[in-house]
Amino acid sequence: MQSNVTTRIVNALSYLSILFLPVIFPLIVWIVARASDDPTISKNARKAFWSQIFPLLYVIFAILTMSIASLYQAAFHAGALFGILLTFALLIALLLFIYNIAMAVKMLLGRE
Repeated sequence: MQSNVTTRIVNALSYLSILFLPVIFPLIVWIVARASDDPTISKNARKAFWSQIFPLLYVIFAILTMSIASLYQAAFHAGALFGILLTFALLIALLLFIYNIAMAVKMLLGRE
C-alpha cells in the first residue's frame, strides 16, 4: 500500500513540477525511475517531461521560422507572422499547463 501511495505522489509531482521546477524534475525522475521496479513512474515522468518541454521546442521553431522569413523577405508581413506564432505558442503553453495540472490531480486521485 505504501509503494502505491509513493508512486502516486511521485507521478503527481512529475506533473506538478511545472509550477516549481519544470522540465528538470521530470527528467531526473525519468532517469532515476528507469532502474526502479515500477514502470508507471518512468512512463508518467516521460509524459510530464515532454509536455513541459514542448512549448520551448515550439518557441525555438517559431524563432527559426521568423529568422528564415526575414532573411528571404517573404511577401507577408513579418510582424503578422510573429503575432500568429506567438499566439499559438501561448495557447499551446496554456493547454499544456492545464494538462499537467489535470494529470497531477488524476495521479493523486489514483485514476491512472
